[in-house]
Amino acid sequence: MASDVRAMKKEEGSPPVNSEKVEFVSRLLSTILFVPLIALMCLVPYGIFCLLSFATYAVVLKEIYSRSLKGKYFLRNIAAVVCLAGICAFIYCRKVLGLSGCIFLICVCSFTDIGAYGFGKIIGGPKLCPKISPKKTWAGFFGGIIMANLACYAFERLFFSVSGAEVAFNNIYNLATIQYVIIFSIFGDLLESFFKRKMAVKDMGAVFPGHGGFLDRLDSLIVASIALALVVILL
Repeated sequence: MASDVRAMKKEEGSPPVNSEKVEFVSRLLSTILFVPLIALMCLVPYGIFCLLSFATYAVVLKEIYSRSLKGKYFLRNIAAVVCLAGICAFIYCRKVLGLSGCIFLICVCSFTDIGAYGFGKIIGGPKLCPKISPKKTWAGFFGGIIMANLACYAFERLFFSVSGAEVAFNNIYNLATIQYVIIFSIFGDLLESFFKRKMAVKDMGAVFPGHGGFLDRLDSLIVASIALALVVILL
């Protein structure tokens, strides 16, 4: 196990410049492809949306309980429960908030991730949480918040003006809620990094270039959905 962790740390070291460019382009392209895919899933009738969501959960479960991972079944069971709660929360947000709630969650998670990666690579600097995720920096943390806020502003100006969805969403869509969901989106990414470090793996799969498996792409969305669902329930 110790050798696996050392090998993973070595792999997470500073890659060549060309490798960083390839990783950035592949990450950007996979995000461009992934976001519309999830958004389209939100457009289908609610019953089909639920089926697709649980089908996605089944794929995530396959990654969590992959035979390539060794032991740590208690930790894997916790991850499975958290992911189930996140999928159910996403479905709940779709039911209560409609398409606007889902697009908001996708917008926050995607642009937080892009901002964190871009600012982290360009600025670098002190590490956010080196024991969990050595690549994440404080510059990336604040860059992700900035990008997500800009994306939410554009979401409000464009999506709301076209759909009139603010009628169903204006009770919770405010600056405080946006920051709250962004923070939990970042926490979701760190939580999944913690899980991967404990399991001594770099990626949960190889589905999306630059992003790894489904859990690597859905970690922020899962935790952010739980956070938004709690706001809806409590308000």
